[in-house]
Amino acid sequence: MPSRSLQIRLFLTCWVVFVMHYATDFLREHYLVLTIVEQHTFNLDSYEGLHEDIFRTKDHGVHHGANPGISMIAAIPYFFLRPAVDFVVTRELAKRKAAGDTSAVYRDDRQARVWFYREARRRGLDIRFGLVGFITTVFCMAPLSAWASVLMLRILTRRGVGHPLALGSALLFAFGTPVFLRTGYLNHNLVLGFFCLAAFWLLWNPDDRSQLSGAARYFLAGLLAGTAFLCDYSGAILMGLLGLYGLMRLRDSRSWPLAIKGSLWYAAGTIAPICLLWYYQWAAFGNPFLPPQHWMPPAIGSNVGYQGVGGLNPELLGLLLFDPRYGLFITTPLALLSLAAPFLAGRDRLLPRRETWTLLIMCLALILFFGQVEYSRIQWISGIRYLAPIIPFLFLLSLPALFRLPRWIAFAIVFVEVLVNWSMAMVRSQKGVLTSVQHVMLEGPQLPWLTTLSKMSNQYAPWMEHGASPTGFFLCGAVVIYAIWKVQSPGRALVRLFTPPA
Repeated sequence: MPSRSLQIRLFLTCWVVFVMHYATDFLREHYLVLTIVEQHTFNLDSYEGLHEDIFRTKDHGVHHGANPGISMIAAIPYFFLRPAVDFVVTRELAKRKAAGDTSAVYRDDRQARVWFYREARRRGLDIRFGLVGFITTVFCMAPLSAWASVLMLRILTRRGVGHPLALGSALLFAFGTPVFLRTGYLNHNLVLGFFCLAAFWLLWNPDDRSQLSGAARYFLAGLLAGTAFLCDYSGAILMGLLGLYGLMRLRDSRSWPLAIKGSLWYAAGTIAPICLLWYYQWAAFGNPFLPPQHWMPPAIGSNVGYQGVGGLNPELLGLLLFDPRYGLFITTPLALLSLAAPFLAGRDRLLPRRETWTLLIMCLALILFFGQVEYSRIQWISGIRYLAPIIPFLFLLSLPALFRLPRWIAFAIVFVEVLVNWSMAMVRSQKGVLTSVQHVMLEGPQLPWLTTLSKMSNQYAPWMEHGASPTGFFLCGAVVIYAIWKVQSPGRALVRLFTPPA
């Protein structure tokens, strides 16, 4: 097991880098964060018209078409920091009113974004939106992704991978997969995968080394899987498959009746988040059991099947896997190595045969499900999204093959993975992965929030009108990361720094 110090250093490193690459996109999930904290309601009346996925129903007001899980989680840090946000917003709006400032310049070719910025500024929401977006990245998405990276480190070291290789693999997971891109957005898909990975690890418990009792492990795994369901209905697929896997694990050492009895702890853990989802749906739409998508107005592909969920579409399946803007194997070339997993299963301690097939089945189930969801075509707006939950599983499945490759080939794959995913995290282009890489190679490293700020510099930083270099911020980040790994004891280092020589 890696030392606590190593885990803390990995967590802080990932957190710093994720925060540096914060994206300014204000998504539908943010609006629910605002109303939960500020108005203690799920109703989004105050923000009607600001997002295409915010809609009015006949008898129940205005809501959005997604599950509330990630918004509920992100509302926690905003609840504690809201007084500071209110203070900043009040001062800025008063200053703006006194100066008669009505400017709203946003230099961007995408007219929808230009309109949104102008409307948010007209309503006096621009500063609040910016601060809430930053808070939800710094204190929700970035910590969750950093925690998942530490969990990956723990899994690998527990399975016998040496600490240097396990640490490098955990860093590759953080910065060489779409985890890097998606952490910059408040979005449920990636977090859903993190919760299911943790649930899988608790149920697996190789070598029976967990300090938790069996009942506690299964209950906590159920709670995590149920929270994935609270975040998105696709989580129900993984929740069910994880429950079956847990039952089979118990069957190894118990009779069927005792195994079923033990698995009830898993079912018990799912109850609270499922009931919370039903309460939300009842409060928002008047029906606890129909999903939010049932109420949304017509959208791209929603005329197919049930609200856009029809039969398996081979064309859509091809887009999910190979579209140059968001395809799974385009954004994560490493995932191609997972195709070798069935042939390598059980040949080392990393992934036994049953665990390999469990992860493969969960990945295949989600791919086939979203191969039926027509509106998954719109993910070009922010990059790979719907298949993000299976990224942790595919990463684990890819490692046995990666570790067996000649070193120079493995390093080449790692280089491509980091280049592709770091470029996507920096540029966040809607034109495709190759465009992001081209921007970085020709223009140099970028930071998405700095790029956005330079586009609206007339209002906030006139000196940035012709752009701004991120070099200083990268240097500061490098210094912080260097200190994270080199300072043995921060408290003692500060004492020595400020103690005069004898």
